[in-house]
Parts: sequence; structure tokens; C-alpha cells
Amino acid sequence: MTRVQLTTNENWLYPELCDVVRLFLGDVPISETEGDLHVFHTHADGGECWEETASDGEKTVLRRVPACRGGLAEKRTLKRAAKTAVFLLLREKLQSSPPWGSLTGIRPTRLMYEALEEGKTLAEAEERMKNEFFVSPEKARLLSEIIEMQRGLVFPPEDSFDLYIHIPFCVSRCSYCSFASGEVGDGRLTEPYTQALIREMEQSAPLMRQLGLKLRAGYVGGGTPTAISCDQLRRILLSAQTLFPDAREWTVEAGRPDTITEEKLSMLKSLGIGRISVNPQTFSDETLKRIGRAHSAEDTVRAYELARRMGFHHINMDLIAALPGEGMQEFEDTVNKVIALAPESVTVHSLAIKRASRIHEQLTVAGDSHNQADALDADRMISFARERLSESGWKPYYLYRQKYMAGNLENVGYARPGYACLYNIGNMEEIARVLAVGAGSITKWVFDRERRIERAPNLRNIEEYIRRADDMVARKRRIILGEKE
Repeated sequence: MTRVQLTTNENWLYPELCDVVRLFLGDVPISETEGDLHVFHTHADGGECWEETASDGEKTVLRRVPACRGGLAEKRTLKRAAKTAVFLLLREKLQSSPPWGSLTGIRPTRLMYEALEEGKTLAEAEERMKNEFFVSPEKARLLSEIIEMQRGLVFPPEDSFDLYIHIPFCVSRCSYCSFASGEVGDGRLTEPYTQALIREMEQSAPLMRQLGLKLRAGYVGGGTPTAISCDQLRRILLSAQTLFPDAREWTVEAGRPDTITEEKLSMLKSLGIGRISVNPQTFSDETLKRIGRAHSAEDTVRAYELARRMGFHHINMDLIAALPGEGMQEFEDTVNKVIALAPESVTVHSLAIKRASRIHEQLTVAGDSHNQADALDADRMISFARERLSESGWKPYYLYRQKYMAGNLENVGYARPGYACLYNIGNMEEIARVLAVGAGSITKWVFDRERRIERAPNLRNIEEYIRRADDMVARKRRIILGEKE
């Protein structure tokens, strides 16, 4: 495994430059003292311009930019220039160019919107992504298509907020999972958790009324919301709809087929839940066993067909590219089977192996390769999914990226026209206020005038959350109203 020695004379830039190295080499060891590959960055202030130098001892890249003084703009300009210099050095040395160019952030669409705010056309914004950030033509075009799909949906009403409800339970834990969730086990925590969650909502509702805000979109995720009992999920949803009425959209991630029953679907239908997920991840039974999912591909089909018979007209399905042991053939088979089922929306994920996941332990700590799929294979899978879905009537409507993703790629939500999920757009683009309840959830509050976002994370530990649910509301009040402790 390659080890990288990275140094900079601007210490605050070190983590940012590490991210650039990982664009090319994945989750490699990086230190300031030793390595097989050397990357040295130097920042020099020349008064009217800054000089960013990146060198490996043989090759040198010099990047000059006009100096920018003061505030966030200064920090941002310097960061971009330094990262670009290191990116260009590694691109030349390693003779490769990542599909997302020098971008290490999780929301590339934000740069497109910035260009549009400056008065550029969509085509000009796309060219900027290619010329300034070295994004591939395919990915730049993908961003343009997403912007086009988001027209009319990207600016929520000023008096609105979205609600996220976290159910941190699953019947079994997938090997790639790093979320704040646990297995249902003997079920002893599900009832006290339900009560704590309802209590947090009851205490949060007066805050929304105080601000004169109305619920736009509600989203119940996990974990697997349908892993808890039908009665518990019904009480949570009924409380949410009573406390925060008249939402335009409700999503429940039914998720795993082995938790979807006629009783639960009937309950969701009776409460007006319009959008649900039935997530295969893959249609390979061998892969499902390998990643720890306790259901078969046939179970997914049965759950999907049951939901259709019961009158659900907006079903989402999640797929994951580059799962361990899968090649193009298995992934193509999964995509084609999803297209044949014809859900209204499809989310295509690139597998991200997080340090908190079991598969990271298996692949890295056990001494095997961290990268579960060759970068080119992962890229081919994602490109195949995009091509097949696009030609079959689905269009991309949101995108986000994560660290440690296969091939440094992306997660993309596709939908048929008229079926884009409001919550997904608002949350992924960080344009909607999100009130989040439940263990491990994060309230994200957008302050439009100051162009800033404040976050209030809830405790991740389920038992600790149950004991301290009241404290989570106090956290929200502090960031939203600026109240002191």
C-alpha cells in the first residue's frame, strides 16, 4: 500500500490537502514525516498575488492567484488555490484525473448555483466546472441535468421547514453500515424509544409555532422504520402529523423487504403516506448474504408487488454500485430488473466504506484491500445506471458525495418527471430548514440572510438518547433562537 508524506507551511490546510491526495489514492496512510510518495506544499504571499507551490521533489506546479483579503473569501480562495496546485501535481505524476476533478466537497451542485447567481448561463456554469475544477464533461453535464430537474423545487417557502424522524433499528446490520442504528434484538428498546421520540416532537412543536413555520415535507428514515412494530410506527407518524399538520409530502423508508408486511403497508396508506422505499440494494442473493441482509431478491419483488397492489403510487428503490464481490454483470442485472419493475424513483449509491462499518474491519484491519472495487469498474457501473435509467425515462434530480466512495464517485437520485422528492432536494442542497428528531439525527437550520447553517446533533447512543430526549430540544432552541445554556 502506498504511503504518502505530505507537508505544508499552512497547517490549517493539511486536512484539505489530505482530501486531495485521497481523490487519487483512496484511504492511504498520510503523514508529515515519511512516505513512498512525497507531496510538499508551500504558500507564499506576494502582496498582490499568492503563489501556491506543490512539488514531489522532481516535478513542481506553481499556481498564482490574485490575493483576496478578509473574511471567509480569503480562506476560501487560498484553500482552492492550494488544493488545485496539489491536484495538478498528482494528476501529472500519477497520469490520472478523477471524474470530479479537484472537488472534495459533497455538494458539487452548490458551485453551479453560485455561478448562476453571478449571472452565468447554465452552459457557462457547466464550462466553469470543467475549466476551473477539472470536472469531467460527463459529470459536468450531470450537474446541469440536476439543476434543470430542480427548477421550481429548489426554493422552499420562507415560512416552511422539513421534518426528519430517525428510527435507528434494523433486523440485522449490513456490513457497510456506519449509521447511528442498532439491531432490534429482543425489542426491549423500541417502546421506550418510541415514547422518547414522541416526547421530543411534542416539545419541538411549540418552537415551530413560535416561529410561524409550517411543515412542508416529512421524512422517516433509519435504520429501517418498519423494523419496529406496526403500532409503534403508527403512533410516531400519527403524533408527527397531529403536531405538524398539512405537509405536502410524506416519505417512509420501508426499506428492507423482510420488514414489509400487509399490516404495515395498510397502516401507512391509512395515514396518507404517499412515498415509500423498497430497497433491494442488489438482486444477487449471494451478495445479499455477503453484506448481511436477511432477505432474498425474490422477497424484494414480493414486497414491491404487494405495495403496488395496495395502491402506493410513488415507490423508491435504492441500489448500490461496487458492492463486495460484484462485477458489471451482477450490477447490470440489478439495474435492468429495477427498470422492469418501474418504480417512480431510483437512488443509485456508490458504496462508501466508512471506518465505523464492519466491512472496513474485514477489508482493512484484516489486511485486505480497502477499495472494494476497481475505480474504473465502479465508474462503469455508475455510467451504465445513468445511461439505462435516462433512456428509460428517469432523470437525475439530486446528488451528493461522501468520503471513501468507490472510484471517488457519487450518489444520485433519479425520478420520473413529477416525482422528485422535496425532502431530498431540500436536505441535500441544504436549502431547507430541517428539524430532526431521534437518536443520531442532526437538525440543520438555514439562516438565509446570513447565508449560514447551524447544526444541532442529537446523541447517537440509543439508550442515552432515551434518557435525555428533553435535552435534545434545548439544543435546538439554542441554535435556532440563540438561547444560552
